[in-house]
Amino acid sequence: MKIFEPFKVIEKELLAVEEYSNSLIDSSVSLLLEAGGYVVKSGGKKIRPGLTVISGRISGAEDEKLIPVATVMEYMHTATLVHDDIVDGANYRRGKRSLNSVFGSDVAVLVGDYLFAKAIYVLANYGGSEVLKVASKTVQDMAEGELLQLERIGDIELDEDTYFQIIYRKTASLISTCCEVGAILGNAEEKLRNSLKDFGLYVGYAFQIVDDVFDYALSQESTGKPTGKDIREGKVTYPLILALRKANEEEKRNISSVFLKKEPSEKDVELVKEFVLSKGGVEESLEVAKTFVKRAKECLSEVPESSYKTALLKVADFVVSRTF
Repeated sequence: MKIFEPFKVIEKELLAVEEYSNSLIDSSVSLLLEAGGYVVKSGGKKIRPGLTVISGRISGAEDEKLIPVATVMEYMHTATLVHDDIVDGANYRRGKRSLNSVFGSDVAVLVGDYLFAKAIYVLANYGGSEVLKVASKTVQDMAEGELLQLERIGDIELDEDTYFQIIYRKTASLISTCCEVGAILGNAEEKLRNSLKDFGLYVGYAFQIVDDVFDYALSQESTGKPTGKDIREGKVTYPLILALRKANEEEKRNISSVFLKKEPSEKDVELVKEFVLSKGGVEESLEVAKTFVKRAKECLSEVPESSYKTALLKVADFVVSRTF
């Protein structure tokens, strides 16, 4: 297992998370073992369990509860990715064939459901009522975020406020919750709990904005997934919202015509990408992401200095410097 550099300080704990994760896929149904194992072992930086562990360490949480809870925070994230890929008809995830493209959408739906159910079971057993309450609300938020985004597919009138509602529910809520439940497990005082929770919130906002930028600015080789994907799916994201503020009526009509098509051509996709780049949508989005990272780091101003705090600051910096 390759450890994400900021998480070297919790390498031992993340190895325990990986071992526990593999042990949780313990069904007598061979198809579930195969498909579940495929998606759980699909790689990634393990940002969510890492943040859970570090927040727990800052707050004094014990491994007995921290490792299982951190593990299933990743299960919750993975389940949403599985369901997203089914909805989007995606064939690849992180440069690897998606679960639905290998095993079919029917199997993928059930594996996603299984991961959510397993997560709730572990949270109930190890996290206690407060962790379960916070995490359950987050699952609800994530579902609402996906539905809100689907409701506004193809709508270039999507405003900034609604965009942030979507990314809060889809991405920032879970990252914030990871930090918060780590604090809860360590019985942190309310001030520390809120500081870590808010840190995760702002990192989550920045993370999703940068992810949206990638769809316009990077190549498939860099990201491991096709660029222009959001455009093809009719998803209006922050770089486009900012670019449209500077558009004239003709440009708005041209962009709208692309987003109303069920299957836009490569020429259509390039038209939108060039429009966003020419209007500065990418650069402005990155500046907003940097502002959120700055706010995230400010949330830690009163957290005592330690290698764990340093790790959180490195994660925040990584969010706006990453190219994948």
